[in-house]
Amino acid sequence: MRRIRLFLLPLLLGGTIPIAAQVGHDPGTSPFRDIRTGTAWEIYGGSIKGSGGPIPVGPRDGPYLGVRALLRAKNTVSIGFGVWNAFTERTVLDPTVTPSAREVGVRDAHLLAGEVTLQFNLTGGKQWHRFAPFAGVGLGFVKNTSGDDGDPGGYAFGSKFYFAPMVGARLFAAERLYLRAEARGFTWKVSYPPSYSIEPADDPGTAESPNAINPLGRGSQYVFAPALSLGIGFAF
Repeated sequence: MRRIRLFLLPLLLGGTIPIAAQVGHDPGTSPFRDIRTGTAWEIYGGSIKGSGGPIPVGPRDGPYLGVRALLRAKNTVSIGFGVWNAFTERTVLDPTVTPSAREVGVRDAHLLAGEVTLQFNLTGGKQWHRFAPFAGVGLGFVKNTSGDDGDPGGYAFGSKFYFAPMVGARLFAAERLYLRAEARGFTWKVSYPPSYSIEPADDPGTAESPNAINPLGRGSQYVFAPALSLGIGFAF
């Protein structure tokens, strides 16, 4: 009986080796590759769109450029620190005139912002067929460096905090080098001056049909400005 067991043992072991070898992927043919750990520097540019809000005085329609340092904290989480500058514009409204003559022009709104991003790598610490999709959010502080002096209604964008949900993907051309595409939505609070709630002297409306810019008297509301960008990153 002992001889039979000794005879069967090599056969059993030999049968398990091929089975074990089939588990998982051959590293040479696997579609997954490790994303390099450490810090990556990104430079990007794109365009901010939008209408400026229901009362269209918010920043809209302009290019923006930025730089970011992206630190990989864990396999699925990266934290970024960066700055960006946008050359947008905004509509100027005069609340004292009739509605048909209310839009009196367009003014530059040069935005400068500092931002922290929290990015979730959807494939963990791996790239899949050189792609690494992500989702996240940016939190920042933005200022209109053009100034708001001389607005006929007293409106000012000023300085404010914002948040920006985002999705995108990185395409790795090499272990250290990648391209980045991103779609995001800047969301900031726009505050309206008291003059927007006053009926124009030239053409006052009625309670049923008001002519004020802001007849409901909203003090502020959140405005969404979509943006697209492309960039390049290099990991150190």
